[in-house]
Amino acid sequence: MTMLNPALRADALHSPRVSLIASTLCFIVILLDGYDTGVISYTAPMLAHDWNLASAAFTPAFVATSLGAVVGYVSCGALAARFGHRLLVTASVAFFGLMSLATLWATDMTSLTVLRFVTALGLGGAIPTAIALASAHAAANRRERTATIVTVAILVGGTIGGYISVPILQRWGWPGPYVLGGVVPLLLVPALVAWLPDAPVRGGAGSPAALFAPGLAVSTVLLWAMALLAFMQIYSFTYWLPLLLTSFGFDRASASLGNTYTGMGAIAGVFLMALAVGRVGSARYLAAAFTAGAGLVLLFAWGPLPNPAVPALLVLSGAGLGIGGVGQAAIASMLYPAALRTTGVGWSSAMGRIGSIVGPGIAGFFLHLQWPARDIIAISAVPAFGAAAAALAIFLRTRRGPSPETSI
Repeated sequence: MTMLNPALRADALHSPRVSLIASTLCFIVILLDGYDTGVISYTAPMLAHDWNLASAAFTPAFVATSLGAVVGYVSCGALAARFGHRLLVTASVAFFGLMSLATLWATDMTSLTVLRFVTALGLGGAIPTAIALASAHAAANRRERTATIVTVAILVGGTIGGYISVPILQRWGWPGPYVLGGVVPLLLVPALVAWLPDAPVRGGAGSPAALFAPGLAVSTVLLWAMALLAFMQIYSFTYWLPLLLTSFGFDRASASLGNTYTGMGAIAGVFLMALAVGRVGSARYLAAAFTAGAGLVLLFAWGPLPNPAVPALLVLSGAGLGIGGVGQAAIASMLYPAALRTTGVGWSSAMGRIGSIVGPGIAGFFLHLQWPARDIIAISAVPAFGAAAAALAIFLRTRRGPSPETSI
């Protein structure tokens, strides 16, 4: 194997070969990250059975995963500026692989929660850094599409994980998915050491205050608002969807497929976005997608739909609303100059994660007040409309005054 020189010459930075290697490796990193982020949800039912716990007892572990990811997101800019993107991506992958294996020693909810928080530190450090690294090696006219394609690996990893975990759980029990989530990342580490190029950005790039420099402050606030609201909507919608579908007359088995339909739609929506961003830009596309998705949610909530039409509507709404995580990364990759890209992606991702905690909590509060299921679903469209407005404002602002490198 020929190791790529981390200190690439300027003329090699955007070469097709280097860009392909960087994008491919970063895609795999993010795919594994998506799997390991979701592994707690795959194993929770069997853990609940083996440990004799109620499903609600896993809330601390779920929240700890999100909180650990937030800490990783907001820390990765400073760490990448100090140690380099290549080293940080490699170390993060090794770290969350080792911590996934360490989960085998969890014996109760306290130890599981602690281990999920620590594991998520590595998960949060890998994603923004990998997105920024792949974007750094893409030509300017392909940067937005590159960021979109590598980020969709989060959804792909989570979706694949849901399927492959079933036979693993049946054969090896709850430890099986954690073994897979630990061994495969560790096997990837030698390839990252050998082939992953670095991003030529050093020093002074890790401060979030730089995101509020003249010309960036308003766009940063809008991007954070968009990420927060988009994640509030999709997580509140999907978190409670199986339960709410039972109020529509679906049996429990059929209701559990609700999130499968929205997940399928989200993956399709990201690929549609990847095809469209070159012409319309990610911010304008997201504004339209969020608006259409929110309208479909209202139709789902209040429209006189027969139950056989619900799966198709969930797929369509997922295509419009499930792309916020990918969309915010694509916007950040274009909005910020190279020296701020990891910090920008990390902080906007952190805002999304906060929304993923707040949204289901608000929906749960309305459920506690015994609101009708259709009204709870309908009110989840409100943050989607807000996210659409923020995305449109980003588009209008950057059209008037483009970022230092390109417009979005």
